[in-house]
Amino acid sequence: MYDFGDVLKTLRKKNNLTQQQLAKKLNVSESLISRYESNEVQPPFDTLRSLAAIFNVTIDELCGTEHRNTLSLYGLTKEQEQILKALALRFRTFNNEGTLKFTNDQLSMIGCMFAEVADNFTNTK
Repeated sequence: MYDFGDVLKTLRKKNNLTQQQLAKKLNVSESLISRYESNEVQPPFDTLRSLAAIFNVTIDELCGTEHRNTLSLYGLTKEQEQILKALALRFRTFNNEGTLKFTNDQLSMIGCMFAEVADNFTNTK
């Protein structure tokens, strides 16, 4: 059986957030986060959208109807969004053409590079 509160709590802990920190990101009370996690109340749609962006998941995943990897563009500048979209398009093109294959080590390295770029973007604001 689906348990929204458990999903929320798992995502919150996976992202190393306390209830207080998550409440601050959502601009709600810590007690409301607790009530969400204990299934006393269900969040409104706007809150679900915000949670999906914060945790980089789809609303369907939050609601237990779908599980897939997503990349949230929440909090990025338009320029950063364009860079990531262009890169994703290039990867799709390579995958469809079958001309570029990456090993797991190479993919890991690319992920590390993205993390470094993201840190640099964050530190320059």
